[in-house]
Amino acid sequence: MGERLHMPSRRAYLATLTTLGLAGCLGHSPGSTTESTTNTASDTASRPALTIEATAVQYAYRHIQNVDWNAIRTADGQFVFVTVDARDADPTPGRDAFTLVAAAETFNPIVIEHTYPVDLDVPKGSYRPDQEDADPRGWLLFDVPTHLDTEPSLRLERDTDSWEWALDTEKATTPPPAWEWTVSAPETVAPNETFEITVSAENVGDGLGTFRGAVNFSYPLYRPKGFDIVLTPGESGEATVSASSEDADPGRELDYGVRTPTEESGVSVTVVEASRSGSTSSERTA
Repeated sequence: MGERLHMPSRRAYLATLTTLGLAGCLGHSPGSTTESTTNTASDTASRPALTIEATAVQYAYRHIQNVDWNAIRTADGQFVFVTVDARDADPTPGRDAFTLVAAAETFNPIVIEHTYPVDLDVPKGSYRPDQEDADPRGWLLFDVPTHLDTEPSLRLERDTDSWEWALDTEKATTPPPAWEWTVSAPETVAPNETFEITVSAENVGDGLGTFRGAVNFSYPLYRPKGFDIVLTPGESGEATVSASSEDADPGRELDYGVRTPTEESGVSVTVVEASRSGSTSSERTA
């Protein structure tokens, strides 16, 4: 097995939620609490027709690096995704009208420009009602500290009124996972052979989590293949990605880039005559 590296990741959790409106006044900086805002909210304003469809907590996500490859973006703390459906809300709330509230802090949504997520554990794309012909339904993304003392809620402000929706994000308050991992592949393969690239991971942290990554192919086509390994603390597991030397001539070297929350690495497989193929090697992750 290869050198082991450490860095947190996080299992994402989905939940379909009922819309629970709680009164409150919006704050955009640390020091604003749910209790104080509840006392200043209007009791007469109608709660917007907003549905919380799903939530997910992750330490990292796959994103498009180039057109045909993936990379991994890790959170400064942890990512909280919240999918909202505002199709029945009138007027439609803008993205900047939302904040995430946790204890004495509020967090604004993150704007993603160059690391667009793929294969998330929440439905739909990002919430962008400002775009022409956009569907006012999608996820909001927040980057919050690694460990929250209380479960966060979603807050919406409209004029002088505000409302909050409870979120099923218990995992945002639990300890994070941490990872050790290696990747292995055959040293050699015969032409037109199917083989496996194996990623092995161990959760050496204190919390349940998902080790998310991708193997980027450069043969026969440029393409990514993602993998997710769900592990409890102290548990080990692996994911396999199938590859092929189809139509590759002997002497050709096939290179595969491996992206994880902890490090970028890779493995190389050499195509040889059929009688010489077969041994397997473990590659370092650094």
